[in-house]
Amino acid sequence: MKLLIADLNLGKGEADVIALASQTGLKVIIDDSKARKVAENMGLKVTGTIGVLMKAERLGLIGSAHDKVRELREKGFYVSEELLEDISRFKKVT
Repeated sequence: MKLLIADLNLGKGEADVIALASQTGLKVIIDDSKARKVAENMGLKVTGTIGVLMKAERLGLIGSAHDKVRELREKGFYVSEELLEDISRFKKVT
């Protein structure tokens, strides 16, 4: 874990999540782009907040991932306009 924090300059939270996933084989849920790249390079399965919301929509747990992402965006969660449009198209496809 010291390697993840010191050498790769990840936060303790991201390093903990990656370390746990590497030990258990569980999917990593992380939004930080640097941490995602590290996890992917380690061969871990990676998703983020938006991926969780899209899965929740597919499972019928929420009505609209797009609406939830817009709410997050309004509260300061960064989502590009392009990604927001992609999420909107996802709704039309499923």
